[in-house]
Amino acid sequence: MLNESHRAEIQRLWARKAHQEDADVPFSERHRNLAPASAEFLSALVSGIGAKKMVEIGGSSGISTIALAAAAQQTQGKLISLEIEPIRQAESKQTIARLGLSEFVEFRLGDAADALPWLRDLEFVLIDCEKHDYIRFFDMLRLRPGAIVVADNVLSHQLTGYVAHVRSQPRSISVTLPIGQGLELTRVAE
Repeated sequence: MLNESHRAEIQRLWARKAHQEDADVPFSERHRNLAPASAEFLSALVSGIGAKKMVEIGGSSGISTIALAAAAQQTQGKLISLEIEPIRQAESKQTIARLGLSEFVEFRLGDAADALPWLRDLEFVLIDCEKHDYIRFFDMLRLRPGAIVVADNVLSHQLTGYVAHVRSQPRSISVTLPIGQGLELTRVAE
């Protein structure tokens, strides 16, 4: 669960994101991060289910990484943070180190499509990357029965195709939560 130091870093990163949007920084240069309310929810969720094997697809500069690393500290688990953009990941690494959470995060730089085939028995996955990759990455996941997959931005980006896809999966239950930019929470049946 998040403490005050975690929340302060999340607020710092979120304020910068808002400033970049207000200043019309080109989209490709912006730090794209999970909303603070979503971070709070995910940290509590992962702690509550006791997940130890976690992956985030798209860590950006670190809000989701902070939330999931704090949960990994609670569960004595490990987060694998996949990010394709080196500058954003470098900042995230610095923030995680400053918060004393480095032992709970393994950073991997590169395309998630290269890493996902090698990751098995995942208990929790956050998908928060390029929206056209959501379905492809969801289908690549090797999940443990009972695992939870959360996709961000399903309301803000109207990701109806992704929502329909995960809801059509046999042995899974999925619901949209109006938290932050909209989270689709999908649980794989045991």
